[in-house]
Amino acid sequence: MIGDITGRRLKTTRTSLEILRLILEHDGLNLSELDKMINSSKSSICSHLNTLQDCRYLVKDGKTYNVGYRLALLGDRTKHRYPDREVVKEAVDRLARESDQEANFTIFEHGRLLMFYGSSGNAVSGGNDIQYRSEYYLHNTAAGKAILAELGHSQIEEILDRWGLPRESEATITNRAQLYESLEEIAARGYATVDEEFAPGLVAVGAPVHDEDGTILGGISVGGPKYQIDSTKTDLELAGKLLDAVAHLESQLQS
Repeated sequence: MIGDITGRRLKTTRTSLEILRLILEHDGLNLSELDKMINSSKSSICSHLNTLQDCRYLVKDGKTYNVGYRLALLGDRTKHRYPDREVVKEAVDRLARESDQEANFTIFEHGRLLMFYGSSGNAVSGGNDIQYRSEYYLHNTAAGKAILAELGHSQIEEILDRWGLPRESEATITNRAQLYESLEEIAARGYATVDEEFAPGLVAVGAPVHDEDGTILGGISVGGPKYQIDSTKTDLELAGKLLDAVAHLESQLQS
């Protein structure tokens, strides 16, 4: 969840973290490139870069800054708090293979979904992960809507107040009343569907994944091009395979 955050926020810290995120997502950036992305003076950005480099969170190759390995070590220290990657990989690969569509597992944190592992039914045998965005909203993704359907009204409002209902396609739900109406239907059937709400031409089904005490860890979703998946197949075939995958994964994570 988002959590109860009180007290003042530091703009300088936020800027440094945004610089790290941009450098990581672009696989390296120089000062001129960052100057076009960050709403700060070039001298200020340079100061952030020097500080991050001095703290060993950035390394510099010529004019290009890259994220240093020290940051990866910090990430490794947190792995015990999250599901075992091999257990998740086995469940997602199986779902992708059996459905012959793309499947993924995302972590639910701070009101967003973070990509943990994704696979394609056509690429499982080759062992190649599919490249996805790293973060997703809840209101227009299958796993996200399914998670929202399990939350209380105050929790949903907290998430919507922070992240809003941004439109990412023509079919994206951007009205709270309409979203709540869809969440009632999702709660009744136990899984969510998206029909081009995330991106044109894409459909998917999704459901939450819980730990042993019932806390939502994240969600699994599976889907693909709309021309390959009609609504009957989405509801009858993909949903059944999805719920089987969720049950299998939860049993493995809780054992």
